[in-house]
Amino acid sequence: MRRTTLALLAGFSIAGAASAQEAVVTQQSADELLGGWVLGSAVTSVDGERIGSIDDITIVAGEGQINAAIISVGGFLGFGAKSIAVDWSELEINWDAREVVLNMSREEMEEAEEYVFRDREYIPATDEGVGADPMDAGGATDGGGTGGLN
Repeated sequence: MRRTTLALLAGFSIAGAASAQEAVVTQQSADELLGGWVLGSAVTSVDGERIGSIDDITIVAGEGQINAAIISVGGFLGFGAKSIAVDWSELEINWDAREVVLNMSREEMEEAEEYVFRDREYIPATDEGVGADPMDAGGATDGGGTGGLN
């Protein structure tokens, strides 16, 4: 009985190790982009006019798929700009995001409705009253460790 139990436990730990190894990605493939390459990239129209830049992306929770790019449009030196979300599939991304093209004009983007962000959810408080935002070290009131971004 003891040998069977040890063999069964050894089998589970080997299976657990294999699944942990499968979770690790060891190399970037040619069709994968790094987020740092995309965020901040200039977005141009098909005519080559600069429309704005990619400030953020939305990811579908549970699926891990990028849904939309949040593009900062208008303004001057970042002041007066508004955020517009466009479907990720509408972007033509070339040369590892050194060229991002959208089939819209600057005027169309400036006339588009501004994207409405939701507030970030917090971890529910525990019975001890501890919880809230784990990124909020020391009771900061500026959104915690997110640099004020929600």
